Amino acid sequence: MKRISLIIACAFIMALPAAAKVWKAETLEKCDPYMKAQGGYGYLVKNDSKAAVWWAEGCYKAMKDTPVAKRRGGTVKMTTARNEYESFILVVNPKKELKDLKVEVSGLPKDIEFKVRKTEYINLIYTSSSFGFPGDWPDPLPLYDEPQDAPAGENTSFWITLKTPASHPAGSYSGRVTVSDASGWKVSAPISVKVRKFALPGRPTCAADMGLFFDQVIKYENLNTEEQKRESFNNYIETFDEYKIQLRDPFYLNPIKYNITQPEWTGGWYDSSTAAEGKYSFCVSDQSGGSCAEAVWRPRLIPVQSDRSYKIVLNAKSDTEHSSVVVVDCFDDNKNLLTYRRRYKYIDCNDSWQEFTMELPLLDKRTAYIQVRLFGAGYQASGSDTGTMWFDNVRVIDGTTGKNLFPQGDFEIDPSKIKIDVDFTEFNKMAEKLRGIESFRYFSVNIAGIGGVNFEFSRPGFIGGFRQGSPEYEMLMKDCLTKLQAGLKESGMLEHTLVYWGDEPTPPAYPVLEDTHRLIKKYAPGIHTFMTEIITWRERRYDTMDISGSTDISCVSWECFENHDIIKKYQQRPEQEPWNYLCATTKYPYFTDFIDANGIDMRIWLWASYMYQFKGILIWASTFWNAGSQYSSTELQNPWTDPYCFATSDQLVQRLLAVGDGILFYPNNRHPNEDRTTAYTGRPIPCIRLEIMRDGMEDYEYLTMLEAKIPAMSASDAAKARKLLVLPPEVFKDDNLETTDIWYIYDPQYLFQRREQIATLLEKYN
Repeated sequence: MKRISLIIACAFIMALPAAAKVWKAETLEKCDPYMKAQGGYGYLVKNDSKAAVWWAEGCYKAMKDTPVAKRRGGTVKMTTARNEYESFILVVNPKKELKDLKVEVSGLPKDIEFKVRKTEYINLIYTSSSFGFPGDWPDPLPLYDEPQDAPAGENTSFWITLKTPASHPAGSYSGRVTVSDASGWKVSAPISVKVRKFALPGRPTCAADMGLFFDQVIKYENLNTEEQKRESFNNYIETFDEYKIQLRDPFYLNPIKYNITQPEWTGGWYDSSTAAEGKYSFCVSDQSGGSCAEAVWRPRLIPVQSDRSYKIVLNAKSDTEHSSVVVVDCFDDNKNLLTYRRRYKYIDCNDSWQEFTMELPLLDKRTAYIQVRLFGAGYQASGSDTGTMWFDNVRVIDGTTGKNLFPQGDFEIDPSKIKIDVDFTEFNKMAEKLRGIESFRYFSVNIAGIGGVNFEFSRPGFIGGFRQGSPEYEMLMKDCLTKLQAGLKESGMLEHTLVYWGDEPTPPAYPVLEDTHRLIKKYAPGIHTFMTEIITWRERRYDTMDISGSTDISCVSWECFENHDIIKKYQQRPEQEPWNYLCATTKYPYFTDFIDANGIDMRIWLWASYMYQFKGILIWASTFWNAGSQYSSTELQNPWTDPYCFATSDQLVQRLLAVGDGILFYPNNRHPNEDRTTAYTGRPIPCIRLEIMRDGMEDYEYLTMLEAKIPAMSASDAAKARKLLVLPPEVFKDDNLETTDIWYIYDPQYLFQRREQIATLLEKYN
C-alpha cells in the first residue's frame, strides 16, 4: 500500500450538491442506537391498523423500542458489487399480536442467494462501560426458517442478506420482500438491486483472525461422538468462511503430532552448566506461590524389601539460601499408595553443592516399592514457598548389600539419542479441504518445545528434558523446526503458517519472546511469527512496550494509538505485516466489539484499519461462552442470558470486562444447564456484529481496489480517489486519549454515501 499521511487535512471527500448534508462527528455521553441526533433512521413501507412495517440498511441495531421510521421509502434499495454480501433490516411493529408471521423474499435472479435471520435480543443487566446502558439489545441472528408469533407493542426485526455471485452480470434487478400472518394480513415491498460491474476478490485482502474455543462448543452442544464433533467443526469452518474470517486453528481435530523421546525425569530440566559429578544435574524451579514443583523419575517406583533398611543419599544446591524437601512414598505389591507411611526430610541449601543423607529404617511390612520426590522448595499444602534447586547423584542405598538401587539418579543423558518425529498424517487430510476455503489466509501452528508469554508470566520452552537457553535445547529445536517446516512445505501450507504462541507480553517476557523469534526464523524461516501487543493502561510506558520488531506480524490493540509512534514504526518496516485488534479493554471513546455499542463500530473499524495501513484484524475468541472462575464447577455460563466477558484470572472478585467480547457466535443449545444430552451439530448462530464487520471487510476491498486504480485515472479523478482513501478529521480523529481528542461519526449514512462514490469511480475505470 502506498504511504498515506496520517496528518493530511482533508477538507472533504468530494464536491457535493449544495443541498447535501454536512457531516460532522459528535461526542456522545451515551450510546445512541436510536440515532436521535439524526432524527431516527429507516424508511416506512406501510403503517396500517395491524402493524407498521419499515426497513433500514444493515448497519443499525434495531432496538425493541426504536421508533417506527417516519421517512417514507417503500422500495428496499441495494447496491452491490459482484461477489459481495449486502444486507437490510426489515422491522415489523404490530399493534396487535401477529400469529405465524412469515417473511418471504421472491423475484430475484435464482443465483442471488439470500438468508433471512431473525434478530433476537439479549437483556443486559450490566454494561461494558458508562457509554452503554442496560436493556434489551439486539445481537443473535438465528435463521428464520419457520413462522413465529410477533408480540404487540415492540419491534420484531429481521436481518436479510443477499449474496451476488462473482459471475452475475452487472445491471439492475428487482424482487420483493413480503411479511404476512395467519389471518391473511400481508405487506409487500419491492427490492431494487443494482449490481456493479466490478467484483470483489475471492480471498479477502485484509486478514480477519478469530479464535474458536471448540472445547466449549463440545461441552455446550453435547458433542460426544467423533462424527458429531467433525460435523459441528466443519459447520464452523464454513460459517467462518461465509463471514470472511480465518479460523485460527482449523486443524483442531487434525493436529500435527509430535513424537519425542521422553526423558527419564520430569518436573524440571537437565542442566549442563553445573553438576556435582559428571556432566548434568537436574534443576527444579518453583516460582509460583500456588504450586509445589517437584522432580519425579518417570518409572516412579523402585522395588525394595520391607525387612531391610535403606538410605537416600544425594547432592543438592540452591539459587539462594532456602529449604527444600525430599519425600519418599511407599507402595504395596499392587503398587497402591500406603497412606500415612510417607517419609520426608528437609534440607537447608545454599549455592554450593552439599551431600545430604536421609535414613530409611525398617519399612512397613507391606512396602514393596518406594518413590523418591525432589522439591524445588519446602513442601506446603498451600504451595507458598518458592525457590530453585539443583539435584545430582541421587542414590537409594540398600543397607544390607550397600548397592545403589536407583538406575537414573546421576541424571546423565545423551541428547543425541532423543528422537523427534513430526507426523502430518491427520494434518494433511484437513489441509486438502482448506485449499478450497476462500477466507483461508493463515492458521496458527502448534510447535512442540516453545514456551509462552503473556501479560502475567513468561515461560521458557522445554523439549526432551532441556530448557530454552541451553545448547541441547537449541540442537533439539533445530531438529524439530527443520522437520516441521519441511512437512508444512510438502503439504502446501507453509506460506499460510503463523505461530501465535503468546499474548500481550510485558517487558519481563521480552528476552524469551526475542529468543523464540530468533529460533523460529533461524531454523524455520518460512513460518510467520505473530504476537499481540497492548500498552498497559496501568503504566503507559510507550518507550518500553513496543515489540513489533521481534515478530513478523505484530498485532496491536487499538488503544495503543493514543500515541502514534507505533504506527510510524510500522510504516518504516515495509517487510512487516501489521495487524490490530479489539478486546475487552478497548472501550469508548474508541470503537468496540461490544453488544452495547454503536452499530457502526465494527464497520468503521475496517475503514480506520485501511487508513492506518493495517493488513489484518483480530478478535481473540468467538465462542468464549464460559468464564469458569465465575461459576460453579457444574454450572455453565449461558451467553443467551449472560454474554459477559469476565476476568478469569481473578478467582475471588467477579470482575466484568465487557459485554459480548469473545462471543461472536451463540450456541444452538439455548439451555445448556438443563439440556445435557441433545447433540447440536447445526450451523453456529452468528450475531449482528459479525454481519457489520463483514460489510467493513468488503469496504476495505473497495478502498484497496480504488487505490490500485489511481495510476490509470485522470488527474481530477485521482485527486478525488486520494481524498476518498482517508477519512477526514471532521468525521474521524484518533489522536490522544489523555485529552479525549478522539471521535468518529456514528451515522452510517456517511459511509454509505462515501462507498457509493468509491464504487462510481471503480466502475468508471473497470
